[in-house]
Amino acid sequence: MATIKHHQDIVAWQLANELKIWVLKIIARPSVARHFKFCDQIRDSSRSGPANFAEGFWHYRPRENARFVRIALGSLGETLNHLHDAFTEKYIDETEYQELTALAERALKTGTGWHDYLDNCPDKPPPEWRGRRRRSDKTPKDNSGAEGTEG
Repeated sequence: MATIKHHQDIVAWQLANELKIWVLKIIARPSVARHFKFCDQIRDSSRSGPANFAEGFWHYRPRENARFVRIALGSLGETLNHLHDAFTEKYIDETEYQELTALAERALKTGTGWHDYLDNCPDKPPPEWRGRRRRSDKTPKDNSGAEGTEG
């Protein structure tokens, strides 16, 4: 298994981002773009998936990360629903609908696996953080409001 050093290394993020890019192309079509409310909703939900995978990753702690992954999964589910609406309203054809829903399902499945992994990890800071001073370990402020100096 490769080491994940950046949120872009997460396969669930990659799939969600690919879905977002495809959605953005669809809503740029003149025949779809005039449906403002639909475009706003699917744009927001498709952006939320990769954004929450990324945000969770940079929180470092696995269980906190898992919370953002749950949000990303909800957004992917919402995007899947909007894709159904897009097909029903004939904004996309059946082939495109099948390809997009397959991509969304892959992102959901991969994201669920990522969530399950994170939810079962010990909640420790990354190795490079260990040994650093915590905020509560800082020297208290003096009466002037300036932080004290360490000796």
